Amino acid sequence: MANKLKRGLPETKMPYLLRNGEGRHYTFGKQTISVIADSNSTGGEFEVFHIIGGKGEEFPIHHHNQAYESIMVLEGRIELHIDDTYYLLTCGDYAHIPPGIKHGYRMNGHRNRILSYNVKGLVSSMYTALGESYSHSHFPVESLHQWVSEDLIKASEVADVCFDIKSAEWGNAPYVEEGLLPEEVVPYVLEYGEGDRLLTGDQLHRILASQKNSNGAYIVVSTEGPKGKPIVEHYHEKHVESFYCVQGQMTMWANGEEIRLNEGDFLHVPEGTLHTYRLDAPYNRFVGLLASGLFEPFFRTLGEPYEHFTFPNQPSPIRMDRVMANIHELDLKVVAKLPLKQD
Repeated sequence: MANKLKRGLPETKMPYLLRNGEGRHYTFGKQTISVIADSNSTGGEFEVFHIIGGKGEEFPIHHHNQAYESIMVLEGRIELHIDDTYYLLTCGDYAHIPPGIKHGYRMNGHRNRILSYNVKGLVSSMYTALGESYSHSHFPVESLHQWVSEDLIKASEVADVCFDIKSAEWGNAPYVEEGLLPEEVVPYVLEYGEGDRLLTGDQLHRILASQKNSNGAYIVVSTEGPKGKPIVEHYHEKHVESFYCVQGQMTMWANGEEIRLNEGDFLHVPEGTLHTYRLDAPYNRFVGLLASGLFEPFFRTLGEPYEHFTFPNQPSPIRMDRVMANIHELDLKVVAKLPLKQD
């Protein structure tokens, strides 16, 4: 029997939906961390945090022994320290941080939002040690709680995090410009619009993190496109998928249940979950983490390399013929059903 879609953050791995602002919240300084996926809800595959805060807020220099971290800026300006190099990230910019790489940030806008994925290491308990449980997703006007050195020690004991006593020298970071997807496991940043661009019909997929960047642990893909028709209904046997709606509106179907996703909504789709989606607004963008990274060949088989930075006015052919010719090499199980209803 198919798993029903749960509302709220579950205690075990299952398909679930969180609306914008939902999750488990912690606050420190004038920052609020919302846990929207943790080890329990994803079966240990990954964790996802929505971080929001005001100007001047910082997170100290630290590293993870096991966890990869993928960061996308959703709003504001984030000054990021990575391995003694400083970058200024704005909306849509991406940073990739492998295990063992020292990093930290300072918020430079009056309102800043970050989406942070952590894979292969348990990090969420860090926020339990550093922060105070909070009932809101927005950051407080005045600091309600601020960590002390004992909290940093406790966090390092319960989570995959090690803090550095070195202070960052904030204030002179250049804006991120361009950037290429490396061929190995190294830290890097990408300007919004960069990444390996692949066009499928009228949807533009940008691979922000590939298997080569994570030793096969996961990939991160940003997708944008106009209002359209549902993609083919399918499920996966060996990997987990997640959808975070960044802009626009999309309809998703998960195990036969219809869900409308708006900006800030998050859907977790474990292996075995029958699903599909349709883009509903004139412009839509969502980001997905797929763990493990074995589904990357699907995007490269279906998509055509694309030189531009937005989807075209006229769609290209969708090469499902190439997918079907290689279907046994891809973790894709297509389900032939009647067309889904159109609005």
